[in-house]
Amino acid sequence: TTFPPAPDFDGKFAQFSLRVTSRGHALVHELSLSGIPDHPVTMFYLDEGRLLLTHYCDAGNRPRMVGKLSPDGKTLEFDFLDLSGGNQHGHMGHAVFTFVDENHHTEDWTYMMPGDKPVRAHFDLQRTNTGDVVPGK
Repeated sequence: TTFPPAPDFDGKFAQFSLRVTSRGHALVHELSLSGIPDHPVTMFYLDEGRLLLTHYCDAGNRPRMVGKLSPDGKTLEFDFLDLSGGNQHGHMGHAVFTFVDENHHTEDWTYMMPGDKPVRAHFDLQRTNTGDVVPGK
């Protein structure tokens, strides 16, 4: 779901893929939405003791964010650090991952439109076997 509503995205089938790469030094996060030809990729990695992400956005830029884990270990929140590339179409500015259990988490992403107008997207995700679809998710 998105707020404010974005008809091009709301209600579309979303598939996420998370995998470790670079001999365990990075995590690749990919999102595919039905009907959209390409998909954004986010890389998570440690840099001098900080957990960072770089989001390779379909807006043509690459925001970086720094993460902080909640004391209970259930929420990982990323705040905007800097941006490479243009900002004429806006940029991803915030992300929150909430871990429900080993097979279930939520993601809340905030995209900053030009003029600093936020668009929020919420995903409620459950692990499936490759190719399986969870009805109603």
